[in-house]
Amino acid sequence: MKPILLLLFAATAACVGALLPLISRARSKRLLLNAVRRASSDAPDGIGISVLCSGVTDAAQIENLLSPEYSRYEVIVVLDARRHAAEFAALTARYHMIRVEWVCSGELEVSGVRALGRSRRRCFRRLVLVDRAQDSEAGDFDAAASVATYDYLLPVRAGCFLLPGSVERLVAELGEGRPGSLDLIRSPLGEPAALLSREAVVAAGGFGMRPLRGIPRCRRRMLWEPLLAAPRSGVRMPGRLRGLAAASLAAAFAAATAAGWWTSAAALATLALVWAGGECAARLAGGTAFSAPGGLTAWRRLFGHY
Repeated sequence: MKPILLLLFAATAACVGALLPLISRARSKRLLLNAVRRASSDAPDGIGISVLCSGVTDAAQIENLLSPEYSRYEVIVVLDARRHAAEFAALTARYHMIRVEWVCSGELEVSGVRALGRSRRRCFRRLVLVDRAQDSEAGDFDAAASVATYDYLLPVRAGCFLLPGSVERLVAELGEGRPGSLDLIRSPLGEPAALLSREAVVAAGGFGMRPLRGIPRCRRRMLWEPLLAAPRSGVRMPGRLRGLAAASLAAAFAAATAAGWWTSAAALATLALVWAGGECAARLAGGTAFSAPGGLTAWRRLFGHY
């Protein structure tokens, strides 16, 4: 039993040790980008991003998604006007939406669309509202993708907020390599996020066909920093309680070691290492308006899937 526990401890330590430098470099890169702030419409090849929203009815979330100042950017909200009549009417009134002709590109199979609206307000011309009969999240994303203006798509679910600088960070990452060389950029920190190229989604046959699986590794990139966050989903333990919990864990480890309970001691040491790594990850990835959940929650989200 002891060799297995030692192997588990060593593997955990190796994972934490390998990931923390990646997170630290990602945070430094974002801080540098925020200081320079050169990601604008002059980015290589005019890189554009369309945010696709399914199930989003919260006005605060929509305001947040519309907040980036990057010019080649839009937000497409898919909502069932019959099931969510009050929310749909509120959005239409707030953003002065006008009905425009629905023209499907034909690249994806889309059904249930009743109407398409665009905002007349100058500061919200990047908002598109699609009235569609609610059936599935993948169907909503396909409908949004079919009217998207730009070649990169960022699906967003209800309750997910953009962290400051996320759009500019994605544009900078896309502009580093050869144009069109990336089909997927993922972030497992915070709320899992995935930016996909329209070509990859169309080639897969839509979001319902799990387009992430068919993208070659050479055309993927992982960002070890949060792009999305759900402020109400992860509440960090107060500092004093974290200190008390750490002291209790250390005392339990010392007691188990003194009593010769090596199995318990190894389990406590592994738990302490994971917790410490999660706290470091939360601190390194933090510093934004919506901070990523810390501690063990950070590691659970880290290994989650989109």
